[in-house]
Amino acid sequence: MIHRRLLAAASIAASLAAPVALPTLAHEGHEHGDAPKPVVATAMPTMETSSSDFELVAVVQGRSLLVYLDRFATNEPVTGATVEVSADGEAVTASPVSGEEGVYRLDAAWVSKPGPHELTVSVTAADAADLLIGTLDIPATAQPAESGGGRGLSAVLGQVRHDPGLMLGAVMVFLLGVLTAVALTQRGRARTVAGAALIGLGLLLASGAAFAHGGEDHSHGDEAKDKTPGAAATPMAVTGAAESPRRLPDGSLYVPKTSQHLLSVRTTVAKTQQAAQTVQLIGQIIADPNGGGHVQATQSGRIEPGEKGLPYVGQRVEAGQILATITPAVNVVDRSGIQQQIATVEQELVIAESRVQRLRQLQGSVPQRDIDEAEANLNGLRKRRAALSPTLTTKEALRAPIAGVVTANNVKAGQVIEGRDQVLFEIVDPSRLMVEAVAFDPRVANVIKAATATTADGTSLSLELLGSSLALRQQAIPLLFRIANPPAGLGVGQPVRLVAQVQGTASGIVLPRHSVVRNAGGQPIVWQHESPQRFVARPVRTQPVDGGTVLVLAGIEPEARIVTDGAGLLNQVR
Repeated sequence: MIHRRLLAAASIAASLAAPVALPTLAHEGHEHGDAPKPVVATAMPTMETSSSDFELVAVVQGRSLLVYLDRFATNEPVTGATVEVSADGEAVTASPVSGEEGVYRLDAAWVSKPGPHELTVSVTAADAADLLIGTLDIPATAQPAESGGGRGLSAVLGQVRHDPGLMLGAVMVFLLGVLTAVALTQRGRARTVAGAALIGLGLLLASGAAFAHGGEDHSHGDEAKDKTPGAAATPMAVTGAAESPRRLPDGSLYVPKTSQHLLSVRTTVAKTQQAAQTVQLIGQIIADPNGGGHVQATQSGRIEPGEKGLPYVGQRVEAGQILATITPAVNVVDRSGIQQQIATVEQELVIAESRVQRLRQLQGSVPQRDIDEAEANLNGLRKRRAALSPTLTTKEALRAPIAGVVTANNVKAGQVIEGRDQVLFEIVDPSRLMVEAVAFDPRVANVIKAATATTADGTSLSLELLGSSLALRQQAIPLLFRIANPPAGLGVGQPVRLVAQVQGTASGIVLPRHSVVRNAGGQPIVWQHESPQRFVARPVRTQPVDGGTVLVLAGIEPEARIVTDGAGLLNQVR
C-alpha cells in the first residue's frame, strides 16, 4: 500500500512538473544546432533591407519614419535621392533631413498603426535606382489607451491570455486545486496527494525560468512596473541605452546608422587579387652624401656671428652664406714674434726703397742688372709685409657648403674653437634624402623589384633601390634606397618600416593597412559588415603589400564587405 501511494505521488508530481520542465530544457542558450545570429533588440521599431546598390534602415520616431540610405558597397550615405515609401496602399515621398547626409523623413498615417506593415521603398539616386522591400513591425503600444478603462480583472485576464507562461501557471494552479479537493474527500490518500502537490508546487517554483522563457522579457523591477500590458511586446535595448553602439553576446557589434554616419564608417567589397611577395626590413632615413654638409673651422679662434647672426636649427640657408666668422686665436708669444717679423720687414723695406731710388738716379752709369735686383728685393719685402700684417686681424668666414636646412648648431657666440675636427654646423637638403636598411638574407638584395617605407606616423614613402654594400655590417647587408619626392617633415635618423617586393606572387584580398586592427588578445582582425547595423570581427592572416595596403591571405571570403574607414573606432566599442 505504501509503495502504491509513493508511486502515485511521484506520478502526480511528474505530471505537474513535466509541462514546466520541458520548455525549460529547450530554453535559449542550449541550442544544439548551428548557432543562430543574435537578435538585436532596438528601442524603436526598425526595418532593415538592402539591395545590390543600396542599404536602407527605417526607424519609427514618434509619428514619423526616418530612412537611412547608404551605398551597399561603400556604406557611404546617399544624398540627393528621391525616396518614396509605399505601405497600406499609401505612397509618401520622404524629405531629406537638413544637416544629415543620407537621412530622409516622412509622415504617414500607418506609422502610428500597430502591426506588421509591408513597405516598398523606391529609391532613385543620381546613378542608380532600385526597389527595396521589407516588413516594419510596429508594436501595439496604443492598445491600452484605446481600451480606456480596461484595467482590473479584465486587464489581468487579457495579459494571461497573451502570455503563455502565465497561462501555463494558471492551468497548473487549477489542476492542483482539483487534486487537493479530491484528496480531501478520500481518506488515506490525503497525505499522498498533499505531498505530491507540495512537490509539484516546489518544482513549479524552482522552474521559474519558464515564466521568463526566451523571446519574452526577463527583466524584473522598475522596468517591469513601468510597462503597460500592451507594451510587453515592445523590444527594448539590451543595455537600456536606446540606439547606442554596443557589443553583442557573440562578440559582434550593433552599431546604429546614426553612429555609423558619425564615425564615417566605410566599407569595401572583398575581391581576390594577385600581389607580389614581400619582405619586411627595418631602416632609417639618412641624408644624401651630395645633399648634406658639415661646416668646420681650419684654425683655432673665437666664434663671432655673421651678418645675419648665428643660424639656428631648422633655418634654411643658401649655398655660400656666411654662417659665422672666426677671429684667429694668437697667444702673446706668437703675437710678439709676428710683430717683430713685421717690424724687421718694414725696416728692410725702407732700406730697399732708398736703394732702388738711388740706383734709378744713376741709371746709365750703373748696370741695369743692379737696378732690377734692387726692385725685385723691394717687391719681395712688400709681399712679406702683406702676408704678415693680416695674421693678427683677418677673420675666417664659415660658409654653408650647400643650400638646405641647418640640422645641428654646435657653437655659441664667443665660443673658442680648438680643433679642426669639430663639426660646427650640419646642413641637410630635405629634397635629397635616402633610406638605409639592412637585410640578413643575402638573396634579398638581388631580388628586390620595388620598395616602400612607412614612418611611425603612417607616412608612406616610395623608394628606389640604389644598391647594396659588399661589406657586411653586423652580419647583415646594408641596402640603400632613394626617396622619391620626400614629403615635408622627414628627419635624418628617423626609423622606418620598409616593405620590399621580391619575386613571386600571392593570392588574397588587398585591403588598406588601417582596416586591420588587433583584438584584446593581440590577434589581427578585420570588421565585416554583416548586416546594415551589425559588424562581425574576422581574424585574418596578412602580409604587407606596401606601406599603405596589406594582403589578407586567410580569414575572409570574397564579396564580404570589410570596413576600411573607422575600423579602429569600431574596435573600441564595448
